[in-house]
Amino acid sequence: MNSIYAVNTPYPQITGVCSPCDIRMIMDLYAGRTGELTSTTQYLYEHYVIDGIDEKISQTVFGLAKVEMLHHALLGEAITKLGGDPIMGGSTCFWSGSNLKYTKNPICFLQNSLQSEQNAVSNYRRAASCVKNSSLSELFLRIAEDEVLHIQILEDLLEEISQ
Repeated sequence: MNSIYAVNTPYPQITGVCSPCDIRMIMDLYAGRTGELTSTTQYLYEHYVIDGIDEKISQTVFGLAKVEMLHHALLGEAITKLGGDPIMGGSTCFWSGSNLKYTKNPICFLQNSLQSEQNAVSNYRRAASCVKNSSLSELFLRIAEDEVLHIQILEDLLEEISQ
């Protein structure tokens, strides 16, 4: 993906097999309560409520949403290739719009997004160390690189608008 919101290295291809436990882990990252589906829709919500008010924030969160959508697609494809069913839900429940934080205050929603990105990095790194499929582990670590970039983007934006 050629974007200022993603690291400029390729995403690894998924090969091999996966245990049902590993598929459940992918499901949580894909569409669990704090997974990529929530990240995508959270950024889209923020884009919609700030559009026309602050174009820099609007375009930034829209750019982040596009990358999170790509992550969601990559994980959905991995689930399918590894024998799972890419339903819109984590390992324990279906996805819900109640997973979002519906604040319209840009500082508040950027701080929430920053915390979510920090949690995502931890979740992907932990998942990478737990799964037995090396290509899946590589994918998790590659996605984590994008999330680290998102942390920097959000920190810079928060610093800029706080001045």
